[in-house]
Amino acid sequence: MVRVDSRRNKRRKKWILRIILLALLVGIGYGVYTVGKQLWGHDGMSTASNQEQHAVTNVAAFDLVAKEKQSPTMYNGMKRKVAYLTFDDGPNTHTPEILRILKEHNIKATFFMLGNSMQQHPDLVKQIADEGHYPALHSMTHDYTKLYKSGSAANFIEEFNEAQQLVKDATGITTKLIRAPYGSAPQIKEPFRDDIVEADFKMWDWTLDTLDWKYARNPSGMLDEVKRGLKKDTEVILMHDRKQTVQILPEMIEYISSQGYEFEVYDPNAHFPVNFQHDERL
Repeated sequence: MVRVDSRRNKRRKKWILRIILLALLVGIGYGVYTVGKQLWGHDGMSTASNQEQHAVTNVAAFDLVAKEKQSPTMYNGMKRKVAYLTFDDGPNTHTPEILRILKEHNIKATFFMLGNSMQQHPDLVKQIADEGHYPALHSMTHDYTKLYKSGSAANFIEEFNEAQQLVKDATGITTKLIRAPYGSAPQIKEPFRDDIVEADFKMWDWTLDTLDWKYARNPSGMLDEVKRGLKKDTEVILMHDRKQTVQILPEMIEYISSQGYEFEVYDPNAHFPVNFQHDERL
């Protein structure tokens, strides 16, 4: 009887030792896991690597496939009014001042840039994107004969493809928004538009022209054009990177704001058609 009890006691001791050893192993394993989790992050990458992977710059954000932007159509019980400031023919020596004014007013705009100008000022192309404005395209040459008189859209598409590559080289963005020099009407007929659609571009004209080319010596004339033409709930306002634009832009921003408009930048994930031909494909 004593021998049986002795054997039972030995077995109990062995089981107790095994349980204690197992508990120690589990405790050590959990401790290693906790320390590793803190040092390396949840998915096996270092914390620094995680931060780098998830950091999205203003430039990269334009190329993300994001959910379509949901802009409210009503605000405080009233229909929302939105103005898109757009600037053509840059970048040039006037662009830095335009960017400064926009930054002071916390406004993002859309720049339809010429390829020849981008080649001369790639740093400004990058600055435009880095500061949250949308880099769009306005051909390489702005040459009416070359773009529209060849009998096809080939030269037009070729120039916009080339300009698109310049933006991508400077910013990393593959922009698809274009503005046809001199506007889409009357020169861009349906077969021409078919080719633009096939090339996967979107084309914006404008709803309000400041006629800045007329007011080199009278910038306030641009503001008068805005006061006469600002009527729609959504306005796409045409300007150019010019001296008179720089001179009147602060007053123009103040006036547009006073009329209840908010300012927006073009969003490729919330595109809407703005073309004289009323072509919904563009």
